[in-house]
Amino acid sequence: MLITIITPTWQRRETLLERCIPSVFKQTWPEIEHIVVSDGPDRELAELIADELWKRPLRKRLLFKQLPDHPAGDVDYGSRARNHGLKYASGELIGYLDDDNAWRPDHLEQLAEACRDVDFAYSQMIRHPAGDIIGDSPPKYGQIDTSLIIHKRGLPERAGMWPLPHQIKYDKHAPDWGAVERWLAAGATWAHVPSVTVDYYQQ
Repeated sequence: MLITIITPTWQRRETLLERCIPSVFKQTWPEIEHIVVSDGPDRELAELIADELWKRPLRKRLLFKQLPDHPAGDVDYGSRARNHGLKYASGELIGYLDDDNAWRPDHLEQLAEACRDVDFAYSQMIRHPAGDIIGDSPPKYGQIDTSLIIHKRGLPERAGMWPLPHQIKYDKHAPDWGAVERWLAAGATWAHVPSVTVDYYQQ
């Protein structure tokens, strides 16, 4: 089964190439499609992504897309890029990894199993350098991060896409909780993996 990963990126080329992409490449799950969506034109990054493609096994492919018509100076915390990436996703399951974070090798394997009979699943992360653990159950504000989530294909289209800041009721900086809140309101089912599978880095 193919899993699609969507990564928005903007001005974090170093962490994208040295931390994010390698952690996807190291996943124990065999079939992966990784879509990197640039939040602005970046020809050099596109060429570097193309170089990375040749380091992948045939069942782990890497795609580069550019977000069109993004208003200059408009900060949306990756929501437009994630929604744009969904247009190209081929996987039966969809996951997300921010360009400055990393997954542990069994992240997708654990989440795919947990998502078998539900609409979405999420795990836990350790926040560096603080060392605290995020990702309690049940899902609630402050305990959900984009990089923890995997969902079945079609869930955002059915229950709610990644929201823009003006569409979020509470914290305008939290599209992750904004999306999950929409899904829960639409009756989405979920599962929790009580295991740290994500390394989250505070810049």
